[in-house]
Amino acid sequence: MSSYEDNQKKVQTIQERGIGILAQNYTVRPMDAGEFANAITSGTQFHMAHYEIEGVGHLMTMYTEGNPHMILATYTLTPYFKKLPMISSDFIYDEDRGMFLIEVYELVKDREDARYQEWIQKYAERFQDIADVEDIPTQPCFYDPIRPVCASKKRTPGRDQDCIQNLVDTLKIFVEQEHASALLDEEEAAEQRAIQHQYVDDLIDQNGVSTRVWVKEHGANYVRRFYHEIFFGV
Repeated sequence: MSSYEDNQKKVQTIQERGIGILAQNYTVRPMDAGEFANAITSGTQFHMAHYEIEGVGHLMTMYTEGNPHMILATYTLTPYFKKLPMISSDFIYDEDRGMFLIEVYELVKDREDARYQEWIQKYAERFQDIADVEDIPTQPCFYDPIRPVCASKKRTPGRDQDCIQNLVDTLKIFVEQEHASALLDEEEAAEQRAIQHQYVDDLIDQNGVSTRVWVKEHGANYVRRFYHEIFFGV
């Protein structure tokens, strides 16, 4: 088996396990991604899918194909109804190189609430088993103050399954937090959606690290629709 085929299998595992952990706990409904389902950027084919997680929020998954060496898999979970963080991850496989990224974003009101911060600490502690994997420094960005947890690691092929398991376990913590959290009332839910919506606009207007590539090729209006409707669902 070639390294590309092996990496394809790992991307499939990320997709299946990432959706599966949610499907074990909630109803997951596929939605139509329309014109964004098979976007091409920088000569790379992207395949997008997004889902309604009933009673929870929105999930977007994305993977690339067509590049004979590199594959990217992205997973973004945006909650609607409870005070929960947004979970975002990227896995890049480039033959025997690449990177792994999991981020936890506090797109909520009253981020300093003690009980909420206890859950944030649980997310942070999950990555202790890969502390020995080399870090990749992230570029400074406007969202650093609302991203309390960020595991950005250089790929070590022998640790690929450990890194995938970190995503799965992060989602398990999310599910535990969701079960333990109270529903927001209508006003609170609207305030949280507004915070999430502003974050998406800021990604575009303030040149988020990967966003600038999409904006340069497709324009801000296209990316704004793509991000609000498909990528984040807010």
